[in-house]
Amino acid sequence: MNQGRNSADPLVADVLRESIRLGLLEPGKPLIQASIAEAMGVSRIPVREALYTLAAEGLVIFGKDGGARVIDLAVGDIVELWALRGLLESHMASGIVRTATPANVAVLREIVDAMDDLDGPAWSDSNYTFHQELHRLSDMRHVAAVAGRVLTMTDPHGRIKVSVPHLEAKMNAQHRQMLDALVAGDDAELARLLQDHSTGIAAALVEYVATLVPPVDPKAIATATAQSLADHLNA
Repeated sequence: MNQGRNSADPLVADVLRESIRLGLLEPGKPLIQASIAEAMGVSRIPVREALYTLAAEGLVIFGKDGGARVIDLAVGDIVELWALRGLLESHMASGIVRTATPANVAVLREIVDAMDDLDGPAWSDSNYTFHQELHRLSDMRHVAAVAGRVLTMTDPHGRIKVSVPHLEAKMNAQHRQMLDALVAGDDAELARLLQDHSTGIAAALVEYVATLVPPVDPKAIATATAQSLADHLNA
């Protein structure tokens, strides 16, 4: 294993963060330090440091055994994070309207127009870029930094949307409404749209996730537990 990293190589934290954002490392995936170190040609020290960095960002969690894994968010976490994203992005609306130039709007419109012909991961990548650009235009570097971390944390959720019918088209229509508000210089409308954007996506994701989890039948659980106990006692 090559222990000497080239200074041009990406940082371990950056690689892991992007892998989680893109869904290449799925929720709950164990992150074995030795395996990561071998794959990236580094020692375990930078890997361990990267995992602590990502844990501080909310992307990784350490278990009682000291092992790290990609965080597996519950429905409550999805609602909370998307609410936070909506709050942060809507707060930046006034800055976005104040600093955006016609050239900036043209770039954003080009991104949105191209998204009409995209789907799946390519659509998600462009969506991520669109919101990153809005953050940059806000000229609120501290708020944008926090919003960027939340954007990264919610991006894996957003990639589920390919399974939610018509959500991509609805989101793109909202993007165009945002651009209209930006051109009109209406920061209040842009703030409302950004807030509604996050709220709507969260609701769609929660509804979709609910379809993946079978309903809990307490009676069936009690019956199975009773049968297991009886089998054990009669053995």
